[in-house]
Amino acid sequence: MKKILMAEYLEYNSDFKVGNHHYAEMFSKSQYEVLWLSPIYNYITKIVDYSIYKQRKALNKKVFPILDKNIYGYAPHSLTLYGKMPLLDTKLANKMSIELTIPNIINALKYNRFYEVDILWLTNPKYYYLTEKIKYKKLIYRCADDIDGFEKVCKTMSYFEEKIMRKADIVFATAHSLMDKKKKIRQDIIYLPNGVELDNFMRSKYSMPKEFKKSINKKCIYVGAIDHWFDVDLIKYCAKKLPNIDFYLIGPIKINLNELQDFKNVYILGKKNYDDIPNYLYYSDVSIIPFKVNDLTDSITPIKLYEYMSVGLNVVSTNFKEMNYIDSPAYISGNYEEFCSYILKGIKNKEYNINVNKKFAKNNTWSKRFEDIKRFIYE
Repeated sequence: MKKILMAEYLEYNSDFKVGNHHYAEMFSKSQYEVLWLSPIYNYITKIVDYSIYKQRKALNKKVFPILDKNIYGYAPHSLTLYGKMPLLDTKLANKMSIELTIPNIINALKYNRFYEVDILWLTNPKYYYLTEKIKYKKLIYRCADDIDGFEKVCKTMSYFEEKIMRKADIVFATAHSLMDKKKKIRQDIIYLPNGVELDNFMRSKYSMPKEFKKSINKKCIYVGAIDHWFDVDLIKYCAKKLPNIDFYLIGPIKINLNELQDFKNVYILGKKNYDDIPNYLYYSDVSIIPFKVNDLTDSITPIKLYEYMSVGLNVVSTNFKEMNYIDSPAYISGNYEEFCSYILKGIKNKEYNINVNKKFAKNNTWSKRFEDIKRFIYE
């Protein structure tokens, strides 16, 4: 079998299932052994997020644990620190964080026969030095976010990203804005937007979530990370303007939502299992993407757009740049008032637009994206 090493930002069993999770599964079904390399961890990880520390420690084994059929996992334990702090946000600190690992990462890769791979697939630029340490036939970089838009990202990450992009055989970008920003580095970036896993979302039977049984009001849903790009003021405005519509927010919460606690029609449900999400979507009446419009969100192709539409839901979104590139049936609003109006319109037209929305989702599956990937790899 061929081998691919995927150096990632997230764990394989993360609360979020993003593009590379799907691609890893598809590579594993296409005669590849896959190594999912989780981010490096250290003693600070134990203090900051003990659950993440435990997950990564469980992957730090002499023999790489099996995560799924033909998919293995590993998380390097570093003795040094690399982060957005004085003296630690340097090229040397990054290099040392990879070289000074227990066990040594290169020895671990050799022992498990992932030192020589057919494809080195990088999403996390922190792993740049792997391109100098291991043997590979093809280097692929998938640019899925504007790393400069994240507050906690090291400044030197941009340096490593540029080095990878110049060195890579293939560079994929998930948004047109990302392509535009990176054109100064190279011109041949390939557009590869996100997609949807139809097998999980299009079902013959759904179960109504217990939270939905409490109210007969129409239901407006958001599924995804609730972080600094999430427009809390927009939710407040809509909840006040539309008191007879219930708003359900699902996803890990990274910001303060105390301002929403006083609204009786706002339900903050937190994280839910990936396999349960389709049930919440199916029994909702309209879905929303309430993102602030800024450089970060302008570079996002929202996975939730495709997931919402896979069950036929109408989608109401703010006017961040990528939504204008995607030829979708979504309602794109220019202001808060219009956002509220589109929520009402989306509910009213729910039954009318189901087939159109599902057709859009069927044309944007992860499987179709993977066929494109294979074509570029083997051409």
